[in-house]
Amino acid sequence: MHTPPEPDMARLARAFKVHKANSGMTYDQLADATGLARQTLLNLAAGRTYGDLRTWLILAKVWEVDLDKITSKVWDVQ
Repeated sequence: MHTPPEPDMARLARAFKVHKANSGMTYDQLADATGLARQTLLNLAAGRTYGDLRTWLILAKVWEVDLDKITSKVWDVQ
Protein backbone atom coordinates (compact mmCIF):
# COMPACT_ATOMS: atom_id res chain seq x y z
CA MET A 1 0.00 0.00 0.00
CA HIS A 2 1.32 3.44 -0.97
CA THR A 3 1.32 6.14 1.71
CA PRO A 4 0.43 9.57 0.38
CA PRO A 5 2.89 12.42 0.98
CA GLU A 6 2.37 14.71 3.92
CA PRO A 7 0.59 17.97 3.06
CA ASP A 8 2.65 21.13 3.40
CA MET A 9 0.33 22.83 5.88
CA ALA A 10 2.42 26.01 5.88
CA ARG A 11 1.02 26.71 2.42
CA LEU A 12 -2.41 27.33 3.90
CA ALA A 13 -1.26 30.76 5.08
CA ARG A 14 -0.34 31.72 1.52
CA ALA A 15 -3.65 30.37 0.21
CA PHE A 16 -5.49 32.38 2.86
CA LYS A 17 -3.69 35.58 1.85
CA VAL A 18 -4.36 35.03 -1.84
CA HIS A 19 -8.07 34.39 -1.41
CA LYS A 20 -8.50 37.21 1.09
CA ALA A 21 -6.80 39.61 -1.33
CA ASN A 22 -8.96 38.34 -4.19
CA SER A 23 -12.07 38.95 -2.10
CA GLY A 24 -11.13 42.58 -1.46
CA MET A 25 -12.37 42.17 2.11
CA THR A 26 -10.70 43.70 5.15
CA TYR A 27 -10.10 41.55 8.21
CA ASP A 28 -13.02 43.24 9.92
CA GLN A 29 -15.33 42.57 6.97
CA LEU A 30 -14.18 38.97 6.79
CA ALA A 31 -14.73 38.53 10.53
CA ASP A 32 -18.25 39.92 10.23
CA ALA A 33 -19.06 37.76 7.19
CA THR A 34 -17.71 34.53 8.66
CA GLY A 35 -18.40 34.91 12.36
CA LEU A 36 -14.74 34.05 12.98
CA ALA A 37 -12.67 36.16 15.32
CA ARG A 38 -10.45 38.76 13.65
CA GLN A 39 -7.51 37.35 15.64
CA THR A 40 -8.22 33.86 14.24
CA LEU A 41 -8.07 35.28 10.73
CA LEU A 42 -4.81 37.08 11.49
CA ASN A 43 -3.37 33.85 12.88
CA LEU A 44 -4.37 31.94 9.74
CA ALA A 45 -2.71 34.58 7.55
CA ALA A 46 0.48 34.43 9.62
CA GLY A 47 0.58 30.64 9.66
CA ARG A 48 0.36 30.54 13.46
CA THR A 49 -2.63 28.21 13.18
CA TYR A 50 -4.04 26.02 10.45
CA GLY A 51 -7.67 26.21 11.51
CA ASP A 52 -10.04 23.30 11.29
CA LEU A 53 -12.32 21.96 8.61
CA ARG A 54 -15.22 24.13 9.79
CA THR A 55 -13.08 27.27 9.50
CA TRP A 56 -12.04 26.49 5.92
CA LEU A 57 -15.58 25.53 4.91
CA ILE A 58 -16.87 28.87 6.19
CA LEU A 59 -14.11 30.78 4.39
CA ALA A 60 -14.78 28.90 1.14
CA LYS A 61 -18.49 29.74 1.39
CA VAL A 62 -17.86 33.44 2.06
CA TRP A 63 -15.25 33.66 -0.70
CA GLU A 64 -17.54 31.69 -3.03
CA VAL A 65 -14.86 29.18 -3.99
CA ASP A 66 -14.62 25.42 -3.66
CA LEU A 67 -12.74 24.21 -0.61
CA ASP A 68 -10.41 22.29 -2.90
CA LYS A 69 -9.48 25.53 -4.66
CA ILE A 70 -8.18 26.88 -1.35
CA THR A 71 -6.50 23.77 0.02
CA SER A 72 -5.09 22.06 -3.07
CA LYS A 73 -1.79 23.96 -2.88
CA VAL A 74 -0.75 21.98 0.23
CA TRP A 75 -0.03 19.10 -2.20
CA ASP A 76 2.09 21.03 -4.72
CA VAL A 77 5.58 19.67 -5.09
CA GLN A 78 8.34 22.24 -5.37
